Amino acid sequence: MDFRTFSLSISQTKVARFAQELAQGKIMSTLCTRCGKRYYPPRADCSACLGTEMEWRPLEGEGRLLSFTKIFVPPEHFALPQPRMPFSSVQFDPCPVGIVEAEEGLRVMGWIPKGDVKKLRVGMRMKASAVTLPDGRLTIVLEPL
Repeated sequence: MDFRTFSLSISQTKVARFAQELAQGKIMSTLCTRCGKRYYPPRADCSACLGTEMEWRPLEGEGRLLSFTKIFVPPEHFALPQPRMPFSSVQFDPCPVGIVEAEEGLRVMGWIPKGDVKKLRVGMRMKASAVTLPDGRLTIVLEPL
């Protein structure tokens, strides 16, 4: 797995494992072994205690929808003949995006490609999952439970 096939840009090699685990269907977080603070997205160093000993932990990803929006007009640099998910040839019309507050208050952003967009409600139970798109890129999707 290299970052050419990852839908987000990560330049920090200390957290490269994040993309590798996504390819295996796992969303990972990091935990500072010094103070116990947990991070998503993963961090190489703890901003709370400045510790550098971080431990990888899987994120179950179940939680409540905190916020969402529907993208009807993609940014100009994503402009294509039809609305599509940014960085991918996979189409979502419209492009719903949401944030789920998962365990320990960690917030996970992802696409909401399934289900009726009109039925989305703040507070509804959802699950974040790592997905490999048909074009080979990795992303996170949110699905109602």
